[in-house]
Amino acid sequence: MPRRCDACAGADLVPFADLGEVPILCGVHWADRDDAVGSPSGRMHLGYCPSCGYVRNLAYDPARLVYDPTMDTNLHFSAAFARYSSGLVHDLVERYQLAGKQVLDIGCGQGEFLRELCGHAPCRGTGYDAMYAGPEGADPSGATLHSALAPRGAGLPAFDFVTSRHWFEHLDDPYEFLADLRAQAGDRTVHGYLEVPDAGYDLSTAGWEVIYPHVSYFDGYALCRIARRAGWHVAAGGTYFDGMFRYLEITTDPARSLPDPELPTDPSAHLAAVLAFGDRHRVERARWQESLAKYAADGRRPILWGAGSRAVQFLTGVDMDHNLAAVVDVNPRKWGRYLPVSGHRVDAPTTLGTLRPEIVIITNPAYRAEIQAALMDLGVDAELDVA
Repeated sequence: MPRRCDACAGADLVPFADLGEVPILCGVHWADRDDAVGSPSGRMHLGYCPSCGYVRNLAYDPARLVYDPTMDTNLHFSAAFARYSSGLVHDLVERYQLAGKQVLDIGCGQGEFLRELCGHAPCRGTGYDAMYAGPEGADPSGATLHSALAPRGAGLPAFDFVTSRHWFEHLDDPYEFLADLRAQAGDRTVHGYLEVPDAGYDLSTAGWEVIYPHVSYFDGYALCRIARRAGWHVAAGGTYFDGMFRYLEITTDPARSLPDPELPTDPSAHLAAVLAFGDRHRVERARWQESLAKYAADGRRPILWGAGSRAVQFLTGVDMDHNLAAVVDVNPRKWGRYLPVSGHRVDAPTTLGTLRPEIVIITNPAYRAEIQAALMDLGVDAELDVA
């Protein structure tokens, strides 16, 4: 049965790319390699909206993906990401005058962003995330953190400002989420900040961030459409973090609404990238399979730096033969553990001083400068290549 577009509701979604079976639990890292290799896979069958460019995994089954504290998608161990997040905190606090306000953070991760926001404003905040693994309850920063999915409807606490970063794309029904938040805001002045992976980037490249937990893929036009359909005004939008992240600022205040001429109006370029994505993804997988096999055969000891969701998708797509000499990550909670399906072990970057790779591969160009500096500190002279 055709599925209506979740963003604009203006057309049925049209299938365009079937990526086959991919890891479901991208954020889980196993102590036992056999458990990692045997972790579940699910089908990625993408459909797009010809009206607004929204993309969704048509084969997504919410019953197969359970979020809990065993998952670790924390990016704050990267200095580059931490600087970006801190700058965003300061910007939002000043522009939305959050001092003394109530902030709701849905999908708060390990609470770093909400704690910093509450401490800097200062304000009070409530955060929800089923992956949150820290102490629950009130925090000295002014935040109260819950290891659970956020309640819906009247169960939500009162809020003046709502943030949701890299959670919206995980929702089975993203429209209901935004519509419910708008209903709870009522006739009060409420603002919000949404952040998602930018589909304009992910679907015009190899698509290593096209992963099972991400149900939806939004470019600027589709993200504006779903927010306005849910009853919000759009106050601002664009991309951050070298174009990796798409953001949207929403509000109940019509005075802060962007005029129509300043909103995205044409999805045609994005639609062209979407329609070419399936072939592009296949070509890139084949190219990297060949490259890794050649690097290994030539004794160049290629390694992958980064063991997040992009890396998981890359490894299962191109290195099931384990031509890579190592996979490293700056997050110490991943060291000595194994990645889903491919079974690659994650080690500390310090191991590269002994391994001496000649090729270092990364899957996110936003970290290029940080990784290049780390390699220099380790005394590793290697070619850095972006997949």
